[in-house]
Amino acid sequence: MADESGRIVVSGVSKTFGEVHAVTDLSFTVEPGAVTGFLGPNGAGKTTTLRMVLGLAKPDAGTAVINGRPYVKLSDPGRTVGAVLESTSFHPGRSARNHLRVYAAAAGVPDRRVGEVLELVGLTPAAKYAVRGFSMGMRQRLSLATAMLGDPRVLILDEPANGLDPEGIVWLRGLLRHFARNEGRTVLVSSHVLSEVEQTVDSVVIIARGRLVHEGTLDELRGAGSVTVVVDSPTPDKLMQALAPLGVKATPAAGSTIHVSGTTTAAVGHAAWQANVELHGLRQEQSSLESVFLELTDDRTTAPGTAGSSQPEPPSPSATPPA
Repeated sequence: MADESGRIVVSGVSKTFGEVHAVTDLSFTVEPGAVTGFLGPNGAGKTTTLRMVLGLAKPDAGTAVINGRPYVKLSDPGRTVGAVLESTSFHPGRSARNHLRVYAAAAGVPDRRVGEVLELVGLTPAAKYAVRGFSMGMRQRLSLATAMLGDPRVLILDEPANGLDPEGIVWLRGLLRHFARNEGRTVLVSSHVLSEVEQTVDSVVIIARGRLVHEGTLDELRGAGSVTVVVDSPTPDKLMQALAPLGVKATPAAGSTIHVSGTTTAAVGHAAWQANVELHGLRQEQSSLESVFLELTDDRTTAPGTAGSSQPEPPSPSATPPA
């Protein structure tokens, strides 16, 4: 039997809420030793999928397993998986340290681990203060500390950068990279903004309208982008005529600029030279990663009643019960 340690496998999962198809026949695999971004627009079905992976929602069809088993059948889930979903509950009058002590006791984790995770997430100076006075970023750090109490093999985070300042985002990026790449663990991070995780993830799973639209490495996603030749000429009409025999798509842009797709700078330059067309600029542009992401997740053709339309995902409780 293959080693399933740390692997998350989602196979043909579907989930419907009334007339809303939140997730439809979704399959993907998350491997250990890398940070995987789980991406898609708001309402794409990300949180619903994570809830099914964590046993908080039952799929209508398909399976979601961790280490080859559903979450509810893991022998020690608190030490296997650490998870933070969008809404995490805290007792407002409880200190950060006492909050973690409650969860440590429930998970059978030694009390000394509380101090370790407080230090890990940078909350040691605030450990004695009540959570009611915490900023959103501090609450995010406390949520992460809670998830890491059991020193889990798998870490699942839903929008973990929400509320973090730039310094906090850099800190989170380094922590997740170390957790995955140096320690060989599994990290799955959801986001609706590719730019937030672009410098962190190694691979991506992108969904839109509850369906898979791309799965692969970040480099493969970059390769999915199109190349455009941008050419400037004082006689754009004449240049358009020169490009016509190439059978390419040429689109006039601002001023005297033309965007040409389906060819190379060399071919455009040669066509201009043959037609005696003066050029003031000729360059090649690769579609940005963000533009590729937006193109893949474009929901303008979404039918009503499907994920990605105006219906929001159902509210998502914390992966752990409130204290």
